[in-house]
Amino acid sequence: MVLSPWRNQALPLALVLVGFDPVMNNQHMPRSRGPGSAPAPALLSIIQHNCLGSWNVFLSLFELFKEGTTYPSIILLQDPPVNKAHLPCFNGFTSVFPPLRKPRVAAYVYMSFLSNYTVLPRFKGVDEVLALDISSDEPLFGTVFQSFRVLNGYSSNTTDHRIHSVLPDVLFPDLEFPLLVVGDLNMHNPLSDPLRHFSQREISSSSPYFTKVSESGFALINPRGEYTRLPLVGKARPSVIDLAFANPPLLPLIKSWEASLPSTGSDHIPISITYAAPSPNEKPPRPHWADTDWETLDPIIKAFKVPAPPSCRTLTQLDEWMSESLNRLVAILMEPTPVSRPSHDSKPW
Repeated sequence: MVLSPWRNQALPLALVLVGFDPVMNNQHMPRSRGPGSAPAPALLSIIQHNCLGSWNVFLSLFELFKEGTTYPSIILLQDPPVNKAHLPCFNGFTSVFPPLRKPRVAAYVYMSFLSNYTVLPRFKGVDEVLALDISSDEPLFGTVFQSFRVLNGYSSNTTDHRIHSVLPDVLFPDLEFPLLVVGDLNMHNPLSDPLRHFSQREISSSSPYFTKVSESGFALINPRGEYTRLPLVGKARPSVIDLAFANPPLLPLIKSWEASLPSTGSDHIPISITYAAPSPNEKPPRPHWADTDWETLDPIIKAFKVPAPPSCRTLTQLDEWMSESLNRLVAILMEPTPVSRPSHDSKPW
């Protein structure tokens, strides 16, 4: 797993999903006054948020965007409000969610975005996962890719504390095109929250997910230790459970991850993720190896396995195999290593 370079950086991913008929544009809930026909945003902006099943939280979130000049392209919700199998509507957005009586995840796509790109909802046969395949006849966002995927998940604890409700392979498929994975994943781990004390149960249940993240070269976009849930009552501690990951093709596009939006009344913080075509003059991030968390890395490095070599060993296949092995190892080393983005005036030495 890698931390995103702009602060700690990321990219999109590929899943084999079983498609269901999408559920879109409900008409049975109150409509709130939305952005209407404002122009599509220049940058791709994605919001992720847990609504706690509350209409008030949902309304508060969407009201945040009414005064702006641009609007999020996609809003990804966990635990959205549901009434008789219908979700709220908001003018200017189309809603997408699994065909269930009480969906755990939903997406709201800005109508102007739909006029420029094809968006296909897909489901994995898992109630807590929704994926959106975004495609175009032209390469997207300054890349060579004509499609990328956004995956929204709500992975909760189960009676078997060794694993959560959504399996690692479902959340983090190995794709060759960009993939962004976000959600309330309820994974407590020192790799995302280094200052917190964790129980052995928390570490055991989250380790398979972070192992899969590392093996597949995903980047954790969240700044490590920045809380995304602040309990409103009780004695529960703040935590980092609303996570965002990017696969290697998506990583160069990530521009920012922010938790600076006003409160909506939820104990989860609204998160804004922005990405766009990389600048040709942008300097590569520089790792601070002196600040690497080697204690956390030690067991991960010991468990690292080099991928099996190709059966027919041509020079090209050997080169690809060695490059893949090196990239996976570097990704693991970079995960707990702080990086900085040099300015345009930085010296080359």
